[in-house]
Amino acid sequence: MLRLLHLSDVHLGAAHPELGPAGALQRERQWEALERAVELAATEQCGLAIVSGDLFDTNAQPRRAVERVGRVLGRAASAGITIAILPGDADPFDASSVYRTWDLAALAGVPDADRIHVLDPGGPALVLPALDVAVRAYRVEPGTTLDDALAAPRDEGESGVRLRIGAVHVAPGMEPPSDAVVAASGLDYLAIGGSMGHVQGSGGTGGWGDPGPIESLGPAGDVGHVLLVTLDPAGKERVRVDARTVGRTRRLRLELPASEFADDAALREHLAALADPDLACDVCLTGLRGPDLRVDEAALEAGVGPAFFHLRIEDASTASPPAPPEPAPESIAGAFVRDVGGRMARAVDEGRTSDARELGEQLEWGTRLLADSTGMPV
Repeated sequence: MLRLLHLSDVHLGAAHPELGPAGALQRERQWEALERAVELAATEQCGLAIVSGDLFDTNAQPRRAVERVGRVLGRAASAGITIAILPGDADPFDASSVYRTWDLAALAGVPDADRIHVLDPGGPALVLPALDVAVRAYRVEPGTTLDDALAAPRDEGESGVRLRIGAVHVAPGMEPPSDAVVAASGLDYLAIGGSMGHVQGSGGTGGWGDPGPIESLGPAGDVGHVLLVTLDPAGKERVRVDARTVGRTRRLRLELPASEFADDAALREHLAALADPDLACDVCLTGLRGPDLRVDEAALEAGVGPAFFHLRIEDASTASPPAPPEPAPESIAGAFVRDVGGRMARAVDEGRTSDARELGEQLEWGTRLLADSTGMPV
């Protein structure tokens, strides 16, 4: 029986400009998630850990970052865990690869340097006789599918062990493998990384999974996971995959109808009820807003934002047309309200948010100027 930990898309060193000042905190949380994953692998007595792509966010890494990775991997190796790292899209195995520039095994500082391996996509399988397993890194060529990649024939090294594991990093939008192809591949487990998110599946006696980013900032608002995989060729259940949480940050994207809030205090109260120090929240106000709702994005973010991990507010709402009594239709003011108000309503119906907002502002301020000069009620 073999227990392995599958993690992916750590993206160490990511800038996160969309998070503003919280970007630095998110980078540190990614390191913490990696350290928790290593601790989990040791606690669960895993013999193998597989990183299925994008350990780093780019190949251009400062020495201190690579040395820190070495220390983390060294703790895993010291616990008897063999680590196999697959380069991904963000840190590809090209001439300038961080994995060619730096010797991670040497930086780990452990006596047994054979415990840390970098997988060559499309290259020979990594055979680990002590674990009775072969790990093969698959390459998905442009214009092909994951099923096409898995159809590649085995190499000789994969025939001398009981367990076969595949590792692959896929491009955005790629479909998961089909059950039939997974079954035909003879793999006991396929470790996927990339953009599928947290998904799992099976085919024949084999299984596959993608844990998603280790510290998630995806649109689903899910925290980061790793997958704990148990492979038992002699057991009734040949492969078992369990998700374990190691991340903290969640993301939430909300569209709030501005008409639901009578004034700024009501909006502030609603946002305060959502506050969570682990939540990165993007709020967009839409539709028509009442006259007492004056959305000051900066003031709201400054007032409520500290209770969130990160809070960003976008006001895409438009001011409601002036309430009756309206100016006489035959007057200049009446023609203005009828023309601009009609165009704004059509923009709202057609989903042209930016146009609707601009027309709403024209209507609001134009009506006020006309009121000042004509005595028209507003």
